[in-house]
Amino acid sequence: MYLRRSATYIVSHVPRTFSVRAISSEKGVKGRGGGEEEDILVKKARRLRKKLEEKEVPSSSLSRMLGFGSMAAKMAFQSASARSTSSESSWMSDAVAETFASELCRMRGAALKVGQILSLQDSQNLPPPLAKALERVRTEANVMPKWQLDEVMSSSFGSNWKQQFKEFDEDPVAGASIGQVHQATTLDGVQVAVKVQYPGVARGIDADMANLQRLMLLGGFVPKGLFLDNVLATAKEELTLECDYLREAKNQERFREFLLGYNVPLQTTSKPKGYFVPAVIRDLTTSTVLTSQWIHGEPVDRLVEEGVPQEVRDSVAERMLRLVIKEVFQLRLVQSDPNWSNFLYDSNTDTLNLIDFGATNEYPVEFVSNYLKLVWACANKDRHEILKMSREIGFLCGRESPAMVKAHIEAAYIMGEPFAAGVQPFEFAKFNHGERMAEQGSVFLKERLVPPPKEVYTLHRKLFGAISTCIKLKAKIDCRKELEAVS
Repeated sequence: MYLRRSATYIVSHVPRTFSVRAISSEKGVKGRGGGEEEDILVKKARRLRKKLEEKEVPSSSLSRMLGFGSMAAKMAFQSASARSTSSESSWMSDAVAETFASELCRMRGAALKVGQILSLQDSQNLPPPLAKALERVRTEANVMPKWQLDEVMSSSFGSNWKQQFKEFDEDPVAGASIGQVHQATTLDGVQVAVKVQYPGVARGIDADMANLQRLMLLGGFVPKGLFLDNVLATAKEELTLECDYLREAKNQERFREFLLGYNVPLQTTSKPKGYFVPAVIRDLTTSTVLTSQWIHGEPVDRLVEEGVPQEVRDSVAERMLRLVIKEVFQLRLVQSDPNWSNFLYDSNTDTLNLIDFGATNEYPVEFVSNYLKLVWACANKDRHEILKMSREIGFLCGRESPAMVKAHIEAAYIMGEPFAAGVQPFEFAKFNHGERMAEQGSVFLKERLVPPPKEVYTLHRKLFGAISTCIKLKAKIDCRKELEAVS
């Protein structure tokens, strides 16, 4: 038997990640609260379902090349039309930006991945219409039609793949840049999340990157100071690794062991230190299909609107920051996707559930050691040490202009504030780092001589994501104590 709308789910920030919250398990059965409140939740779930628009994934080299060509033609036409009816000289109109974002969502794969990276990194330095449109690529994506789902599953488990499951819901609960997630039940009754990769994503990475780079350079999408070549090279490497679900499964197991201990049984209820990582179901996992335990929880950014008490939000934020610090400076293995829906808080068990380990990066010992020294220098406003370690790591080359050095030091001071002595516990509700960092960012774009170190593209996404979470939760926590614990 297969699920045919016999369950209703609230999709957590579809489709930023693959997180869902079960609301009811059978048709006609009211949820945990029942009554009018449950009707509202069901209606909300149905609206969210409609966001997952089915569109075929362009999977061949030819279809993807034609897709980029069509995108370029549409944008050129819209840009010309906008200029003919407006006195403004900018080519980047709202319509052009919207087309770019929509096509990224349709193409998925490398194209969508780059859009997501740009939306998370240096977004304040992009043309406003483009920055606004790119926000969509973090919250919207199309899903593949059922016939493509069948092709992918058949290639992994054979044409009778449905016999591998007791139940399998063919309607996805979430979709993202390289895959979508389905709820299912194994033959032995375990509720699982099945992540299925879009066809053609892995083999189309090189061509996608070349086409996207050509399009963005010809269109003048981003300032030169962003070092687009490096952004694309990092995205290409990251996406190549993310497309290997066996690698992701291994990373997920490493995090599970790090946080829960070795040889933890599948149905364990042990959640030490308030963290939990779902187990991988190895028999139902291949390079393009990843199956793991189904978990519940609310994305951490929803806790404020859900009216969660301040002390709980402080506890969650503290765990988020502690996790990042331990990942970087102890494990040296960092899950570098900061999307809030990768971190689900279960209020019933006071547990922070962690999912999605595709974007996981390991950093060299020397880099991590030097970076810790730099963080302490920022926290202590040690100008000499900041410049020394910045040159050692590769942020600066030593030939920078006085303006660039000043901007770099100011940015370092700003990001070191949460860890400074004398301000603990730090009140993130008062931390207005965004506008101040944007001021320094404008100098970086004009004066920066060298691109940031390769490791920084992924590491800073995670670190800034953790800071953003603390700000979102309006947390008040002792950050310096967490840094001292790994020093």
